[in-house]
Amino acid sequence: MNRIFPEQLNTSLNSRLASIYYLVGQDPLLLSESQDLIFRKATEQGFDEKFAIQIDTNTDWQALFERCQSMGLFFNRQVINLILPENLTAPLQTKLTELISLLNEDLLFILQIPKFPKTAEKQSWVKKSQEFEPHLILVNCQTPSVEQLPRWVSQRIKHMQFTAEQNAIQLLCYSHENNLIALKQTLELLALLHSDRKLTFTRVQKVVEQSSVFTPFQWIDALLEGKFSRARRILQGLQGEDVQPIILLRTLQRELIILLELSKPQQPISSLNQPLPTAQLREGFDRLKVWQNRRAFYTTAFQRLTYAKLYLIIQQLADLERTSKLDFSADIWQQLDNLSANICR
Repeated sequence: MNRIFPEQLNTSLNSRLASIYYLVGQDPLLLSESQDLIFRKATEQGFDEKFAIQIDTNTDWQALFERCQSMGLFFNRQVINLILPENLTAPLQTKLTELISLLNEDLLFILQIPKFPKTAEKQSWVKKSQEFEPHLILVNCQTPSVEQLPRWVSQRIKHMQFTAEQNAIQLLCYSHENNLIALKQTLELLALLHSDRKLTFTRVQKVVEQSSVFTPFQWIDALLEGKFSRARRILQGLQGEDVQPIILLRTLQRELIILLELSKPQQPISSLNQPLPTAQLREGFDRLKVWQNRRAFYTTAFQRLTYAKLYLIIQQLADLERTSKLDFSADIWQQLDNLSANICR
């Protein structure tokens, strides 16, 4: 089994079109682009039909078997995309093994599955796949992690023949984490706006800020800088855009955890009311892989916060999350406004 990343798929397809592809993961962009690449190459080799089916307990297996064994009136060869559940029951595995046994040169299977643990390689349907296709390709379609995203963006930019400043790449990563579709759209817009194909921090910042009236990340930045008026204006904008408060709570929670990690004292502290230590920030930034364009925001927050205040903010956030889950009549947005004021004060 050959395991590759989506950006390696085109090279693999140009080398050889396999009979079976596993697309493992749930990222919409990576799944869509991988499927399109495979079907485009298959079309060049005479596959003229594409069929997708969700595999579950209600699947009409007999109809699927018949489809694999018969020639269509308007097509000769077909690509069948099987969308599998994360946990395949024993009966589903048996049916899947039977289906794979029907593979022939006029069929190409794309098996889309959320996760593929090492133990799955021992299952009968996987073994049957490898019997038919020794060069089976597994494409990792998981959304890149925070650590992996800069590499993914850099490769994407290189493929689009861009040159980019490092802080522009970091801003793209920060603004589009877990949303590769939005990131792709931003890059396409930048390509239209700038024919010289140069990505500067200023150019990226302008497009990012214009792509949405407000974003949760802009709210976070205002909080870290202590700019309450701006934070309140952004919060009101997010409310008007029907952003779910839980998204803001989760985003803020992540930032507070980073502040906690950065503020771990290297020696006993004399008082909880003493300012957070800035001397250890550089080492902390490197350890936590904080992007360069984010470091000034955390430094500003450190200069304003104390240990006692940081702990109270974390407690207030926890109380607000409990309230949001238990008391649906509570004015969560007003409480978010109060929380913003406490952080900026």
